[in-house]
Amino acid sequence: MMRTVEMQKVRIFALRRVLPGLIASLHRSGLLEINQEDFKGFEGGRPLEFYNVVSEQLVRLRAINAMLEKTISIRKKTEPKMLEVNEALRLSKEIGIEEKLKALNSEAGVRETEANRLRNQLTVVGKMLPFTGIDFSKLETRTVSFRIGEIAPEKLTFLKEILDRELSIYNLAQPSGSKTALVLFQKTEKNVDQMLASGGFTPLEVPAGTTTPIQTKKNLESALSAAESRMGEIRAELSSITDSNIEKVKDLIYSLEIEADRAEIASRFGFSRSVAVFEGWIKKKDVPAISEIVAKFGNDAMLSDISFGHEEMPPTVLRNPKPAAPFEWVTKNYSLPNYYELDPSILYMIFIPLLLGMIVGDFIYGIFAFGIALWLAKKFQKSETMSAVTKMWLYTGFTSMFFGIVFDEWCGFHHAELFELLHEWGLPLIGPEGGLYHGLSRLNQLPLLLGITILVGIVHLGIGFVLGAINEWGHSKKHAAAKIAWIGVEIGGTLAVAAMVLNLLPAAYGTVGLVILGISVVALFITEGIIGVLEVPGLMGNVLSYARIAVIGVVGVVIAEIINEFFAPKPSMGFYLIIAVPLFILFHLANTFIAIFEALIQGGRLNVIEFRMKFLKGGGRGFSPFALRSEVKH
Repeated sequence: MMRTVEMQKVRIFALRRVLPGLIASLHRSGLLEINQEDFKGFEGGRPLEFYNVVSEQLVRLRAINAMLEKTISIRKKTEPKMLEVNEALRLSKEIGIEEKLKALNSEAGVRETEANRLRNQLTVVGKMLPFTGIDFSKLETRTVSFRIGEIAPEKLTFLKEILDRELSIYNLAQPSGSKTALVLFQKTEKNVDQMLASGGFTPLEVPAGTTTPIQTKKNLESALSAAESRMGEIRAELSSITDSNIEKVKDLIYSLEIEADRAEIASRFGFSRSVAVFEGWIKKKDVPAISEIVAKFGNDAMLSDISFGHEEMPPTVLRNPKPAAPFEWVTKNYSLPNYYELDPSILYMIFIPLLLGMIVGDFIYGIFAFGIALWLAKKFQKSETMSAVTKMWLYTGFTSMFFGIVFDEWCGFHHAELFELLHEWGLPLIGPEGGLYHGLSRLNQLPLLLGITILVGIVHLGIGFVLGAINEWGHSKKHAAAKIAWIGVEIGGTLAVAAMVLNLLPAAYGTVGLVILGISVVALFITEGIIGVLEVPGLMGNVLSYARIAVIGVVGVVIAEIINEFFAPKPSMGFYLIIAVPLFILFHLANTFIAIFEALIQGGRLNVIEFRMKFLKGGGRGFSPFALRSEVKH
């Protein structure tokens, strides 16, 4: 199950005259990834002859489609129809609506600009209405000029003081209840605009051709109505064209894009005068299906298997059961294993929830984890990343409940404390003194917990080294031996430290450990050189990294106990319960979210960095078969 899908390299020879049909059949099957290759004795590849014609029509149709989509308010989700290439090209050339669309869209833009200008002018004229009886076309004379604008009534006195001081003759009027003011002055006066601005006067731009405000308003409204009416006609005409052509255009784009892909793929082939050759990768189980496709072309096409070795890197196709899907996402997003390596997805499905559960380690928090994960899954159902993360949280709910029983943690309480609290509320849930059992207290037995988590790290990394030896065995016995030597370093170092430093084992075990450690270090020197020996202290750092499982978990326990100390609902709280109960639930939910989020980061790091690096080089590439976009199957 941890092996990737077995791949086969194949080579196909075909007469040039059958290439379009053969390519179309392979494209529909979606089974073959076609490589870019140089074939000795053959010319370099080039697209099929009809590629240029198809590309030219595609450019036209995409431009037309872009203009049509501007008028679509509700998009209909319909499956496009596949048309035969000659039929698609004929219909494409018959569509002659682009000039009409360009003209209508251009006019629509002009009319929209005009309408916006008229609306702005109506706003200005609306502010001039207090001066209803004045014909502004006659205010400007050879000797007199004017400015109309807005000024707060309370600033009018200040403006008058400025004008009295600077102008010899002027007239300033502002109707009662209006912000609009009119200033008349002699044209010979200088710097009038600066004076007005300093007094808080904001000028209005009077529309050209303005007479009385009422008449000008009528003229502008009439012009705006005409512009909007024409815009409505344009929209109706565009909508009619769109309704008549959008589905046809989309079908043609879909069909011609497929034909363009088929024509362009030939650039990866080798050509002689009458024969083409190309190679690619296929899942081994699909070889009979490809053979059947090629056989339909009789003597005009031939398929042969090509042997390959470790110098070539086939594409990687993972195969995992459906429950492992979220963990396969981790594998794909953190350097895909190459074809010759084991797929760690199943191991992630075991170890990620295990380590996360050890960190969270609370039965009720495990239940909360389910609720939070389901809520997030619904909120981010379209996100591939969040879908994977929330599913991993669901797995963590199970392991958190399991370790909650082991650690005897129930929302920060020991089960005996929880029974006592429930008993205070009249529920007869109280067992023998001291409770039904004694779990591993993370607060009171922290040294033991640290030892267990470090032991988990040793086992976890040891499994990684075993997998590394399996990965290397097929192409480098020397590197496989190095992985085994690292296992010896782990075992020897563990025995030596346990016996000689921690006094957990008899002294004889320490001696045995040192011997194993020494032999393993020598083996490392022989297989990996001095670099391997220098990395031995780094392994200790890797092992000690697993202590974070205990430390982060204890932090969560402390926070939970603080929440319980202040907000655990008791009958004696009285009216305070109205505040305490919501805060008790809210804070524990928040602590659950933080605990799982932190566990996901730290537990994920232990799996993706410390564990994965012991056996996985990565650098694999995904399988990309030549297929219809909607039918790609990996």
